[in-house]
Amino acid sequence: MTAVETGYAPPTPPGPGPGGRRRLRWPVVATVAWAVLLAGLTWWSVRTDPPTVKEQRSLDQAGPVVDRAIGELTAAVGGAGVPALLSDRLERGCRITPLDDGATLERGVEVAIGGDDVRAVLRGIADRLPAQWRAGVSTLDGEPLLRADAGEFVVVEGRAGGPGRVLLTADTGCRPVGSGYRALSADAAAESAVLAAA
Repeated sequence: MTAVETGYAPPTPPGPGPGGRRRLRWPVVATVAWAVLLAGLTWWSVRTDPPTVKEQRSLDQAGPVVDRAIGELTAAVGGAGVPALLSDRLERGCRITPLDDGATLERGVEVAIGGDDVRAVLRGIADRLPAQWRAGVSTLDGEPLLRADAGEFVVVEGRAGGPGRVLLTADTGCRPVGSGYRALSADAAAESAVLAAA
């Protein structure tokens, strides 16, 4: 047991001096400034920046892009074959987030070709598509595959569709439905203008 002398207070450790208090304030000030800066940048971004992912653009916004893409694809076939429009495929129930359902729109063109050189046909189509689509033909599982970006996160693909056939598609991927996709009428401008030019 340790003897304690009476009349003496035990020594106390030195407290933070004026310099120590200043050092503690800086992290708090820096954290508050960072939070204010992030809040300001978030507000500005929400107000001014366009969407950067397909999930933010609804199906009714992507539908006209798909329609124009089908017109461009049909025109790009040129003399390589005889194109025929396929039925629209609208599939609901895909998941955008764990809580939100969406839908996918795919439109297609089937091209009857005279020979069996699918790669040459796809290359010719890729060369005639708009330059900003960055269309190219690669190989997937030993088969030629045309890929392009029609804008607004609409993917364009082309592949063999069976003997003497090439299948060209434009696909939105999973998106919010919005007001929904309205199928084109016979005189709709988005597709018919490109087809008329062809």
